[in-house]
Amino acid sequence: MGVRRRGREYALQMLYAMDLTGYQPDQVFAGFYALQDLNRDAFYYARRLVDGVHSHLEEIDTALTRFAENWKIHRMAAVDRNLLRLGLYELIYVTEIPFPIVINEALEIVKEFGDQEGTQFLNGILDAARKEYRKDEIGSRPKAKGKISLPADEEISEKDEPSEDA
Repeated sequence: MGVRRRGREYALQMLYAMDLTGYQPDQVFAGFYALQDLNRDAFYYARRLVDGVHSHLEEIDTALTRFAENWKIHRMAAVDRNLLRLGLYELIYVTEIPFPIVINEALEIVKEFGDQEGTQFLNGILDAARKEYRKDEIGSRPKAKGKISLPADEEISEKDEPSEDA
């Protein structure tokens, strides 16, 4: 499993913990970092994602409310809600990652942490968001050579990008 995939899983776990406990990111990071078998590169990638979701939470939840017609955010399963927040953050703010990867990763992760019915729910909402936020992006972009630029100038090499069949 690639660094980004594991990082997304860690980010989901951290967002879930923050959502249920009301802890701030630094409190969750400290507890999560103490885990023995933690992939440190994935942890740092997850931290960037969690910081991004946390700093844009109001905008993300506004978008989530708009795309999740007839659903109240607080009534969604906590795993689905936080995975949607993560996916929307990547679709809106991390445009260097092609939308098929963002959506496919969310669908694979919900299968692992949620229930099978969550895949259709997440797919519908993230695809609707993709049509608004990535309307000019068609299908998969060609792979960038070398490094992919992330917000705040963090870079991860393309070998860390999950495979398309992951």
